[in-house]
Amino acid sequence: MIRELFADASADEQFSAKVATIVDEWLGRSRPEIVTPSSVRLMLLRGRTREAARHLRESRDAGSFLELADWVRCWYPGLSGLVPSPPAVPSFEVSTGLEGLSVLAAYFAGHDSAAAVARADQVLRACPMGESGLESLVSALATLVYADRADLAARWCEPLLEQTTSHCDPYWQGAFAAIRAETAIRQGRVKDAERCARNAFSHLPMGSWGVALGTPLAAMTIAKTALGKLEDAARYLAVPVLDAMFQTPVGLHYLNARGTYRLAAGAADAALADFLACGEFMRGWGIDLPGVAAWRLGAVRALLQLGRTGEARRLAEEQLARAEHTRTRGIALRLRAATLPLTERPEALEQAVETLQSVQDTLELAHALADAGSAYSELGDGPRARAAERRSRQLLRSCGGSPQERPGPAPGAGLSEAERRVATLAARGQTNRQISGELFVTVSTVEQHLTRIYRKLGVSRRADLPVFLD
Repeated sequence: MIRELFADASADEQFSAKVATIVDEWLGRSRPEIVTPSSVRLMLLRGRTREAARHLRESRDAGSFLELADWVRCWYPGLSGLVPSPPAVPSFEVSTGLEGLSVLAAYFAGHDSAAAVARADQVLRACPMGESGLESLVSALATLVYADRADLAARWCEPLLEQTTSHCDPYWQGAFAAIRAETAIRQGRVKDAERCARNAFSHLPMGSWGVALGTPLAAMTIAKTALGKLEDAARYLAVPVLDAMFQTPVGLHYLNARGTYRLAAGAADAALADFLACGEFMRGWGIDLPGVAAWRLGAVRALLQLGRTGEARRLAEEQLARAEHTRTRGIALRLRAATLPLTERPEALEQAVETLQSVQDTLELAHALADAGSAYSELGDGPRARAAERRSRQLLRSCGGSPQERPGPAPGAGLSEAERRVATLAARGQTNRQISGELFVTVSTVEQHLTRIYRKLGVSRRADLPVFLD
């Protein structure tokens, strides 16, 4: 009786629950746990997916968790079958300014990027400032990022952050900073990305992020890798994460970042496994969208390092068939160029440069120009080569990125262990007879190995063996 009175006296659900618990303890009796949409959501954020799934399953028919449905569809797509289906909405209109989650859920379901961008922009214009609207703002920004419009997301981030900083919960401040880091990554501003990711961690300790921790970790890992700070990147990857994170889109960011780091560290096989795992999750969830995670591009880079050019080209062309005139398309054009005959590369790279200029990705544009410079140089077009390489260096200095190896087989890729040993000694300047004596093989065997090595590496003499082998 007293418990009911206290509960009725407060409209605050959490306060009523606390009062009811105190009264029950005073009376010496236990009561069943009150499960609310907020508590189930907290379970999911903390990675308690089995417990949360049980409550969702038990409440699905009653529809009591309808308000949680869009959130689950966005952030735990594998559990979408446990929440009510979204209503069919023929048109979209912002009435409260709180529809950001619905916009993101609709994009994941329908893959209509133009509609998603327009609706996200509506929400960002209409959403009222205040704690209740912050999740909607973050969701609308995420929609722009996933629709491959990081440029629009970046334009919105600054004014929104200025308006919310003074009265914003630390969790949302961290979320805004993490999104700013992601937009900076996608615009090739790696120094800014590093700073924004650091800000995200300053707002919220790592232990408080739950499954969302992978977002700032991924941004920081990619930023550090792009800056050439591989040891720093490895330290961030060593931070423990919840297994449940890999049931969310956050896990896609993390896998993509870890694959990027592994590729830079020379572990192409492990990197390829990460990118393919990312793709498997996305296809399984029905959100195989390049703006969420362009796993095919990462896989192409890994395949090129491994010398599997044919597979790389097929995957690059598959990505091109799925990408519009966006950043993803520009990168795919650049990577596909590495699989083409030398005479066809300049035209493909010019297309990549044009596309990347239009989406303002400084780092990827710099890499495309560097590739074009190398192609022009090999074709004997010195003036164009110097112009492209000069502009590439300027862009790298402006964004803080480090030079990237040209996409293609890593030095020594495809060599057997015996061939690698011979190539390493030959690169040091040893004669065939000296190599023969050190490896305990005949001179004829050394010559045969060198013939195969030259063919595999595309060189014609000992002096052209890559110094990487040394």
